Amino acid sequence: MEVATAINERRSIRKYTPEPLTREEIEKILTAGMMAPSSSNLQPWYFVVIESKENMERLKDIMAIATNNLMPYFKSRFAKHPQVIADTSAFVRLLGGAPVCILAFLLKDDYTLRLSAIQSVAAAIENMLLTATDMNLGSCWLTAPLSGGVDDQIHAAFAPDKGELVAMVTLGHPDQAPAAPRRKDGRYTII
Repeated sequence: MEVATAINERRSIRKYTPEPLTREEIEKILTAGMMAPSSSNLQPWYFVVIESKENMERLKDIMAIATNNLMPYFKSRFAKHPQVIADTSAFVRLLGGAPVCILAFLLKDDYTLRLSAIQSVAAAIENMLLTATDMNLGSCWLTAPLSGGVDDQIHAAFAPDKGELVAMVTLGHPDQAPAAPRRKDGRYTII
């Protein structure tokens, strides 16, 4: 698949089949992430792949807390769309039934240029999303653990000796084919 095709076909998948991913699929996605550009070539990322049922349940227990914390936001943001509130909260709580979740952390806590390090991890995440699309797999980038106030709990549970949680990515075989959301106008200027 060409890069432009992967960019245009990538969708945030919020419902997955129970079919597991192979170790080769996971490693290909991780490798793509680690090929991302990084500030000062720090390669400041650290990924924890959750695939065991036990650890996935542990993660979902934490995400249930995030969901409860985010409900006031969901109700405000989607006030006229109660089904979106229900769907979004169910996804955050249960991670869409994804068989794999990648937690993206900073490798350490003391980067001089913290924002640059976070941007580098974000570049790695985008590489992983596009690679998943190329492999006909679904993915969704979530910052819900941060906005839901459970990032420290996830950090303590899964990578206590690493830096802060940046985001998480669900991965699996898609059980939906959502349409592309309309892109908003007025998002750039050429001068």
